[in-house]
Amino acid sequence: MIKKLLRLALKRFGIVAFKRSSNVYIPDEETYRIVSELVGCSAPVVIDGGAHLGDMVERFGACLPKTEFHCFEPDPTLGQTLERNFAGNPLVHVVQAALGDVAGKATFNINVSRPTNSLLPSAESLQPDLKKLCELVEQVEVGITTIDEYCRANSIEHVDVIKLDLQGYDYLALKGAEATLKNTKVVLVEVLFKEIYKGCHGFPDILNLMIGQGFKLHNLCGLHYGEADELLWADAIFVKENHTSDWTRVEADALAT
Repeated sequence: MIKKLLRLALKRFGIVAFKRSSNVYIPDEETYRIVSELVGCSAPVVIDGGAHLGDMVERFGACLPKTEFHCFEPDPTLGQTLERNFAGNPLVHVVQAALGDVAGKATFNINVSRPTNSLLPSAESLQPDLKKLCELVEQVEVGITTIDEYCRANSIEHVDVIKLDLQGYDYLALKGAEATLKNTKVVLVEVLFKEIYKGCHGFPDILNLMIGQGFKLHNLCGLHYGEADELLWADAIFVKENHTSDWTRVEADALAT
């Protein structure tokens, strides 16, 4: 009875609580921990597409301090901030470019909320709160590279983890990583269940692409809902089918200390 009353009280304030052991919901802040435990090595090579302000470097790096990061950020302001913040870290390489399926140049949309920046324009049918966040502020021309081309040019023989948060452009970036994906162990990618950006590929397209590349869906973290409880987006973690990790929590904790 007490638990029921507590849940009702929290619900009045718009709060839903889950026990970590309930196996009902995994919040998005858990994603980097999960990926670090799945990767199976202490010094992985990571492609961080849509690095923003270096959230992955900070949080994933806290789990595995020997990680080498290749961070891609096309927003000139954010890219310069990344370079300043990690200038003294030899394990962090900042690339001021977008990721796609072909190399070249394109118009990049910078919005009111910078985490919503995208190479794609925002959809017209967005709910009011998202529409406000995705309101266009300015457009800049940026360079685009592919993961495969970047790895070839920089003699990177393998990538352990690919993380993509590209606001609707993730599918095309994965298409540009077909060679790299052959030796990649884990992929963390934002997936969309609704057209938030015009012409974006949804979750079924990414799921089919990843299955075709020999990956299986491990889980969905941080499910986000909109009006009428409509599912909008989530973080999907894919693991290579033949990848078996003997990485244990004890080993991970030992490295972090």
